[in-house]
Amino acid sequence: MMKTHPTRKLRPQDGSAYLVSLLALIVLTIVGLSVSLVTQTEMQIGANEGTINRVFYSTDSGIAESVARALTNADYASRVFDLPEPGGNPLLNLRSRIDSSPFYPILDSPCNLCEINNSGSYSDRAYRKINHAVTSTAFRVAGATDDSTPLGQNTIAAMVEVQPWRLSPPEALLAVDDPEELKKIRF
Repeated sequence: MMKTHPTRKLRPQDGSAYLVSLLALIVLTIVGLSVSLVTQTEMQIGANEGTINRVFYSTDSGIAESVARALTNADYASRVFDLPEPGGNPLLNLRSRIDSSPFYPILDSPCNLCEINNSGSYSDRAYRKINHAVTSTAFRVAGATDDSTPLGQNTIAAMVEVQPWRLSPPEALLAVDDPEELKKIRF
């Protein structure tokens, strides 16, 4: 005589744990992929922000360098600097290129607050209040050639008031005669 196994009757909840766990895995996979995408985007935003900050501070240093040259050496000429990234990868050749305009006097007026303009040994009133215009543009570039596409660019135009200041020497006004140099100064 043959033994028969009793047939098991399926209940409606049988197999529901499998479906619930499968749905939970699908939801967790979607959440994990979303978090991964958000993290990657945030890293790109952080890298771009770092580039923007480097370019801004490079531009600002171009202005400061122009002011320092004028104050210490009476050097009003434009300059171009190519600064490599310290400790950077030599294969990428990351660098900042800074182009500063001439330090150009735009307003010359009496220095009313200067005590040295009062009577005495400085009564010739040789000291003045002079406003200068200067523009600095910085590029963040990578690669060995100068025609590389910039990773970032920034331009700052500033007006710098210096008092007391002696009358500007004639070489301070040389930018007027050179249209290319005059184009660099933005007001």
